Amino acid sequence: MEKSQENKVKSSYLQLLIRFIVSAGLMVWIVKMIDWDEAFRIMKEGSPFYFILAFLAIQITVATSIWKWKMLIQSSEKKHHSNQASLTYLGKLYYIGLFFNNFMPGSVGGDVVRIIFLGKKTGVATATTSVLFERITAGFALVGIVLISALFMDQSRPYLISLLILIALAAGLYIMFKIFMKKANVPEKNSLSQGKLSTLLAKVKEAIIGIGERAQNYRNESWRWWGMILLLSFLFQVGMAWINDLLFRSFGIHVSFLHLLVIITLISVITMIPVSLNGLGVREASYVLFFQSIGVPEGIALSVSLLFFFLVTISSLIGGLFWLMERRETSYEAIRQ
Repeated sequence: MEKSQENKVKSSYLQLLIRFIVSAGLMVWIVKMIDWDEAFRIMKEGSPFYFILAFLAIQITVATSIWKWKMLIQSSEKKHHSNQASLTYLGKLYYIGLFFNNFMPGSVGGDVVRIIFLGKKTGVATATTSVLFERITAGFALVGIVLISALFMDQSRPYLISLLILIALAAGLYIMFKIFMKKANVPEKNSLSQGKLSTLLAKVKEAIIGIGERAQNYRNESWRWWGMILLLSFLFQVGMAWINDLLFRSFGIHVSFLHLLVIITLISVITMIPVSLNGLGVREASYVLFFQSIGVPEGIALSVSLLFFFLVTISSLIGGLFWLMERRETSYEAIRQ
């Protein structure tokens, strides 16, 4: 048992090391490629007015995602009498997730933290299902944006290959989930030995079944409900493009909004892949490569990437305060009990 735990610790350290190497390697490549004197000169010339607007745009964009999350939770809890979380509480958890994204791999590490905190109020199954489908519906919006833009914009067509790979992976996961759910409803002929492994497998199975049951509630929702969910998902992606549009405008650069919409959504997906620390290096390299291909100077593309990261990080610090407040409340309740 101790050896197994030791192997897990070594594995987690190895994964962290790999992500650090990926981030460091990409940052070294960027440092060597970019004329930093020019980049800093460009950043100094940026308009503070647009920086403030971009910061406010981040909060508005986050609000659309919180609203969608609330709708998903309400639907998940229709047949399960758990304590519903208020919109204000979900807002706090969302910012806490943003805060923890600064220290966790990819841009989905904060989702785990959100699930843990929300699970205390609604149960883990509801928390997991709502966060999972918040990401999935955002993926639907991304697919729609790229497919529609490919009809009108030649530059977006090369991205279709990456998109088809993502769709194939999503379809494969969905099929595996459906097969598991069917097998879960079939009684087993041979009972497993009641060891620690079988207990763990039983808990995992129970959790997946719980997620499936709550996801079924989404299927029973009206077209109007689904329309609102997809609209909020689309507005989130539009908001991300809007933030970057404001940052480019701060340097006097105008980029087609359609280009922004496609490129920013693709960068969002790339940074979700847990191969780096909070997308560090991956995001900057993606900005330089994608925007350079449509004629944006390297220095400006990098400056916008760094400013976007800086503004999101500043916003996430609010989540750090909420986290400290949440910990204090939890400690107080534990003492009172």
